Amino acid sequence: MIKIGKLADYALLITDYLASSRDSLCTTEELSKETHLPVATVRKLLKKLVDAKIVNSYRGSNGGYSLSSSPKEISVAKVIVAVEGPIAITECAISNEICSLSNECHLKGNWGILNKFFVDTLNNISIADMSRALSEHPIKLNLGLKSWN
Repeated sequence: MIKIGKLADYALLITDYLASSRDSLCTTEELSKETHLPVATVRKLLKKLVDAKIVNSYRGSNGGYSLSSSPKEISVAKVIVAVEGPIAITECAISNEICSLSNECHLKGNWGILNKFFVDTLNNISIADMSRALSEHPIKLNLGLKSWN
């Protein structure tokens, strides 16, 4: 099963809530309460999101967190990479050095194409898109892939 980890999923919940609260700063405690995530998990994810420049942090008694840019400008891929690192559907999709069969495998090129499709799809979906039903608002992709015929 190809699976995005829980922490990336939780980070998307946090960014979604921040997107809905664009006019005010959100505290760690508020984010925890509204997303139903433990405070420690929210803190850990906010650190990663701040380090990736997805979220801004403001100190002080009136401090809190906000998105660093418009929700339309932050891709799902950027959030996932901030939390989990590079996106790859197989190990060889990001490095030939990881797999002992890479020199003999004739599938690695296809895995690379499929990984590009997957990553490009996630890059073309913003956190603003995620707050609505994607099935009602299809995302247009221009992946430059040749026909599968």
